[in-house]
Order: sequence, then C-alpha cells, then structure tokens
Amino acid sequence: MPLSSLQEFLLAIDVTSSGTPEEKLKWAFRMYDVDGNGVIDMHEMSKIVQAIYDMLGACSTNRPADSAEERAKNIFAKMDENNDGQLTQEEFLKGCLQDEELSKMLAP
Repeated sequence: MPLSSLQEFLLAIDVTSSGTPEEKLKWAFRMYDVDGNGVIDMHEMSKIVQAIYDMLGACSTNRPADSAEERAKNIFAKMDENNDGQLTQEEFLKGCLQDEELSKMLAP
C-alpha cells in the first residue's frame, strides 16, 4: 500500500528531524497547517491523526482505541485555549509541550 505524502512527511520528521522538541513542534505545525493560513483547524487535525493511525496499522496494539476524529476533538479540547475552533502555533506548542503523549504523537 503506497504512503500518502502526509505519511511520508511524518516519517521524515521521525527519521531526519533533529533539534529541540520546540523546533520539531514548530516544523510539525507548519506541516499540519495544510492550507498555510497560520492555524490548524479541526479538519486538518483529523487528517493528521488519521494519517498517524494509518501508519500505526489497523491491527497494531499501539493504535489507540478511539477514532481519529475523537482523538482530534480531544486534542482540540486540550489545546484550543480560546475555544475558537483553531489552533495557533502558540496554542499548539504550549499544548504539546505540556502533554508528553501529544508531543510524541504529533512530533515523533
């Protein structure tokens, strides 16, 4: 099964990215902001989480029990401080740096 460009990019982060966790997260934010408007919306976050789930594999024991959409909603609930339905880079960085599990999932 061929990888999507997003999956290839996620793998590239894991394989080639170096630097501080904050630098990795800033790079991840730019990649996840698919339309380049400076924020991540729920649709973009759902696509990101789905690609991560796809990489983990359908039968993997590492795959979370919740759906990609449920996980994206949970991520937003934790990170979207002003509840505007969008994550700024500041909200994304703060949320990831405060939650080790999110940080590992979104910027491996």
